[in-house]
Amino acid sequence: MFKLIDVNKIDPSPFQIRKHRDEGKLKELGASIERDTQIAPIVVRPNGGRHYQLIVGHRRVEAVRKYTKMKTILARIIKADDRQARRISAAENFQREDLTAIEEVDAIVELVDAELIEDKQYASMGENPADRVKTLLVKLDSMRRSKERRYKVRGKTRQTSNKFVGRVEEIFKKLPKPLEWLSFLHHDLPLVIDFCEEIQEASIKNGLNGAQTRALAKLKAASNPEFQRLTARDKRSPKSKMWHVSKDSCQSSLKEMSAREIDNITDRAVKKENLKELNQNRVSPSLNIKTKTFMMSRLGFPAPRIAARLEVNCKAVKKHAENPRLTRSANPDTRRPTATLRRNPF
Repeated sequence: MFKLIDVNKIDPSPFQIRKHRDEGKLKELGASIERDTQIAPIVVRPNGGRHYQLIVGHRRVEAVRKYTKMKTILARIIKADDRQARRISAAENFQREDLTAIEEVDAIVELVDAELIEDKQYASMGENPADRVKTLLVKLDSMRRSKERRYKVRGKTRQTSNKFVGRVEEIFKKLPKPLEWLSFLHHDLPLVIDFCEEIQEASIKNGLNGAQTRALAKLKAASNPEFQRLTARDKRSPKSKMWHVSKDSCQSSLKEMSAREIDNITDRAVKKENLKELNQNRVSPSLNIKTKTFMMSRLGFPAPRIAARLEVNCKAVKKHAENPRLTRSANPDTRRPTATLRRNPF
């Protein structure tokens, strides 16, 4: 059934996977709808009283609300349970051309989880869709490797594999873009399971693909300052004094950079850090571990950082930091570190 409904009586979908909105494009969409009328209806389902829950058309509703004077929007009203609503929403999002790598993985997770969630055994595998999908696929992969190595598999594990492997293979074959579940487990799922929220947000905002996102994660692990500069520079205007981020990272937007270019920045950051470390170690080559530990403690370095830098345990750090002999012999310069020492920590 098609009907014009009040945009203020449309509730958001709990199954929406999109995490980033480009306000500029939303404004353009709103102007287009207001000027040329709405081309395709949104899809909703009754949500109690006179309200409806959105299934398909989140950007259209938001564009109309924010950037037009329209009070109503054309909608197709359907009857759908949670499983059907999730499948429709995820399938619609998955087929969008501008879907980022992170959002595409989220869409696949939603589709798989919606198909299997009614199974109690599967539902107990995790608290959220991504955890459940990962747990199941890891079990299936473990069973696959055991069979290849001709290991004896316990009855419960074998039963789980036999119960789900066929269903999982069928689900992945019927995706809008067919995919092997094993490839998804090892190459795609880590994007939403293993990467921190900061990496995911940067990937979505800049529309990065999987290779670019993985390269960006490596950069953050190697040099967080360089990662911050690379991901934050788009927020500055070209006239900003901080625009000169680095010779290789300010020539194009992050989206336009290839994974190899990001890897090159990572390699240079690692070399720079290694050179800095080497120079720091040359400052006082004659000092022994006890003295280095004592002086770094006096400079205010936290014990875990001292332990990691000098490759000793935290108990040794505490012992050497409280060395009575060194404390008695410490001169005023040691108690109150100079600017030179601050610039050249061990």
